[in-house]
Amino acid sequence: AEQPAAAGGHDAVWIETPDCTTCDECVDINPKIFKYNDDKKAIIIDPTAGTFEDIVKAAEKCTAVIIHPGTPWNPDEKNLAKLIKRAEKFQ
Repeated sequence: AEQPAAAGGHDAVWIETPDCTTCDECVDINPKIFKYNDDKKAIIIDPTAGTFEDIVKAAEKCTAVIIHPGTPWNPDEKNLAKLIKRAEKFQ
């Protein structure tokens, strides 16, 4: 799977949607970022509707390990260095 480019010079979060197991972890963390499509597979609806921390937490909780956090879109978010390090294994 190829990571999409994002506006603003960061790498966009992306999901390997066909491999989603509908575990609810990502949509429970932030339903404004993640939702299910008609096939009950997770998709990204608005990566800026929450924090990079929400995205990293979702990647860590995802039972199928299919969420790839990309890089932070908000350079002013707290604890970015730690979050980027946590996100590395999911890229």
